[in-house]
Amino acid sequence: MSQCGKQDVFYYYYYLFYTKVLPDNQPHSTVVFTLSFSLSLIINGLISVIFAYLANYNMSNYIMVGIFVAIMVVNYLVFYRTGKGKRLVEEKPKFFNNHRLSIFLTLLFFLITTSFLFWGPIYIKYILNAR
Repeated sequence: MSQCGKQDVFYYYYYLFYTKVLPDNQPHSTVVFTLSFSLSLIINGLISVIFAYLANYNMSNYIMVGIFVAIMVVNYLVFYRTGKGKRLVEEKPKFFNNHRLSIFLTLLFFLITTSFLFWGPIYIKYILNAR
């Protein structure tokens, strides 16, 4: 992984998913959207838990959507607008230069972030009701 970050590897493996498993006619746009959604789930989940625990506050859906939109705009500018996404597809970044490990970690990242959709609201409700 030369000069590539974790998000670059996730971008590349999300791209592979949308070209090989679920072919899409605009894979780069789809990757920007889904990667942004995954990142927003984990960020919104963590912020929601912190606010519920420290301030007894339940974040509104508008704030969560705003965070998602902000992440999507940043990812659009970084990956799509600059052409970095296309360069990453040519570079084929991997974690520790290992294809299987990269697939596993990308799948794990997706499952963890998606799980915030399900357990996050339940946990936040538990925190708010416990106070």
